[in-house]
Amino acid sequence: MAHNLHRNRMAFVGQVPWHGLGKEVPPTVTAEQMCRAAGLDWEVYKVPAPGARLVNVKCGLYDRNLILRDPIDREQEPVALGMVGSSYEPLQNTEAFKFFEPFIDNKYAQFHTAGALGNGERVWVLAKLNDAIVIRPDDVVDRFLLLSNSHDGTGAVSIRFTPIRVVCQNTLNYAMKKSSGVISVRHTRHIARNLEDAQAEELKRIVDKAFEEAETLFGSMSLKNISTKDIDAILEALFPRTENQKKIKSEPERWTRIKSILEDQKVTPYSTRGSLWALYNAITRDEDYRMSREASADARLERVWFGAGHDLKIKALAFCRDYLSKAA
Repeated sequence: MAHNLHRNRMAFVGQVPWHGLGKEVPPTVTAEQMCRAAGLDWEVYKVPAPGARLVNVKCGLYDRNLILRDPIDREQEPVALGMVGSSYEPLQNTEAFKFFEPFIDNKYAQFHTAGALGNGERVWVLAKLNDAIVIRPDDVVDRFLLLSNSHDGTGAVSIRFTPIRVVCQNTLNYAMKKSSGVISVRHTRHIARNLEDAQAEELKRIVDKAFEEAETLFGSMSLKNISTKDIDAILEALFPRTENQKKIKSEPERWTRIKSILEDQKVTPYSTRGSLWALYNAITRDEDYRMSREASADARLERVWFGAGHDLKIKALAFCRDYLSKAA
């Protein structure tokens, strides 16, 4: 299987990641050590693109710029990662890793995985927070923060709430009410300072509040029993059947997969079986592991964390939240 991991490298703490790649590091790893182990100890810089127009003589700003990555190993030339505007300011990988240092130093979190995709266009750092969410003794959810940074100009630096259910390792991509589940910091002149400001006690307060809300919501979902008819109605709302499928009373393949997951004792613990929580996790499990057109496991990672998979999970979570409100 082809891999989209940058240089086929990443760093991890604990168990080997699902794609089997990476360099193991100890739980006590520092930001600098994690960055180096993941093969991310390189820098990017901004240069005027061919044909760019000078828009600010005093500051030397051009309207179009290339983001170049330093040469690595035997590469002869810097690698172009993307095209950006005049106000874009790169955030170096070392600065992104340092964001987590106060949390690591205060024993609030520890590094979990880190790596990059493609030529280094997207870099991510996943940190595990203390104090898991216990839905039932056999159904526990670990709390994670996922920081990602795009060097190709396609997005801001983002910090996401990413709970991971221990029993089957599916990611839940949590969002608070009226939220996309993402805290963003734009690539502007003071991005490093702004990211540093975001890691203060205020962010810890936001994170704690988000996961407290998540624990309450997940607990309520685990107590809400649903019938076979309810399951069909929820799946219809999230994954509507075609008119022909309705006519011949046929179920989409996704419905079949999700219902199969609900019957899998390894994935759906007995203590929460038959609940809205079980259905929600079957949906997220299916999204994480379903077969698709993706050429690599890492493309799946990108979809689940940053693309359509993340959006689907936020949509499903919002639906479950509304479902509980209407049932109250």
